[in-house]
Amino acid sequence: MTTRRSRLGELDLVDRLPRFIPPIIIQIGFGFICVLAAVGARMFVNLFAASAGPYSLIYPAILISTLFGRWQSGLVTFVGAFAYAWYAVLPYHYSFEFADPADGARTIVNGAAALVIVVFAELFRAAVRRAVLERNAQIRTHELLLRELDHRTKNNFSMVASLLEMQRRHHPSEDVQEALAVAGSRVHSFAAIHNAIYSGGDYVEEINMRDYLSALIRQLSGALFLSDTVSITLDCDPADLPRDTAVAIGLVTNEVVTNAAKHAFAEGDTGTIHVTFRSGEHQPWCLTITDDGRGTPGNAKPASRSSGLGARLIDAFARKAGGELRTEWPGKGTRVSLTQSAEAFDDT
Repeated sequence: MTTRRSRLGELDLVDRLPRFIPPIIIQIGFGFICVLAAVGARMFVNLFAASAGPYSLIYPAILISTLFGRWQSGLVTFVGAFAYAWYAVLPYHYSFEFADPADGARTIVNGAAALVIVVFAELFRAAVRRAVLERNAQIRTHELLLRELDHRTKNNFSMVASLLEMQRRHHPSEDVQEALAVAGSRVHSFAAIHNAIYSGGDYVEEINMRDYLSALIRQLSGALFLSDTVSITLDCDPADLPRDTAVAIGLVTNEVVTNAAKHAFAEGDTGTIHVTFRSGEHQPWCLTITDDGRGTPGNAKPASRSSGLGARLIDAFARKAGGELRTEWPGKGTRVSLTQSAEAFDDT
C-alpha cells in the first residue's frame, strides 16, 4: 500500500504517456477531463443543494489537474471550471450577470484563491519531481557501485582460490596440500554464497536452495578434484529459505562434503556422496549428506570428524542454521543429517 501511494505521488502524465503525444496536448486534454469531472460533481450536488458553494468543487479539480498534468493543465481546469461555476451556478443561472452586486467581489476572491492553488501545487509538484530524479540518480549510482563491488569480490575469490591451488601444487608436504585443498574448497563455498546472495546484482533476502546447492556442489566437485573417483549428487526441493539460514546450511554442506571426500574413501577408491535437501510448507527442512565410503566399524565416531577446525565449524554453522546435527554409520558409509529444530520451525 505504501509503495502504491508513493508511486501515485510521483505520477506525471507528460512523462508517463507515450512520447509521440505532444506534452501540450496531454496537458490540455487532462485539463478538460478535470473540468468535466468538476462539472459532473457540480451537477450531482445540485440535485440536493443547488447553488451551494458555487466555487467549492473547482478547487480539488484544479489541484489534481496541476499535480498530475503540470501548471498548464491546472490553468485549463481553472479557466473551464471557474467559468462554468460563474455561468451556471451563480444566480442568474446560465448568465455572467451577478444577481447580487457582492457576488463580483466574491468571484474575484475565489478566482485569486484558485490561482494560488495552481501556483503552490506546481511548486510542490516540481519539488517532488526533483526529489524523485535525485532519488533515481542515487539508486542508479548505488546499483553501479554494487555491481562493481560484486565484480571485484568475485575476482578476489578467484584470485585467492588460484593462489591456494598454486601453493598446494608446489608444496612437498601432503598434509599441507590437504589443508590447502580444504581451504580452497571453503573459498569456493564462500564464492557460491556470494553469487546466491547477489543474484543478478540484486541483494536478496531469500535464497533458492536448489540453485544455491547446485552451484555449491559444482564448485566443490571441481575444487576437490573428485570427477575421476568420487561423484557428488544432489536431490533438492525448490525451496526458498531466509538468507542467513541458507548460508549456514551451505557452509555445513561444504564442511561435511569436504570431510567425506577426504576421509571416507581410501586413495584410489570410487564412491558417491549424495546430498539431499527436503523442505515442505508444513514440515521442518532437512539436509542429509550420505557417502558410501568406509564408514566406522562398531559405530565409533572417528577422530577426524569429532575434533579439529572442520568439526567445530560444522557445529557452529548448524547452530547458526537453527538445526540439530546427527551423525550415523549405517553399516557402510556415513550419514550426516541437519534437521530444523522444533524451536526454529515454530518461529517460522
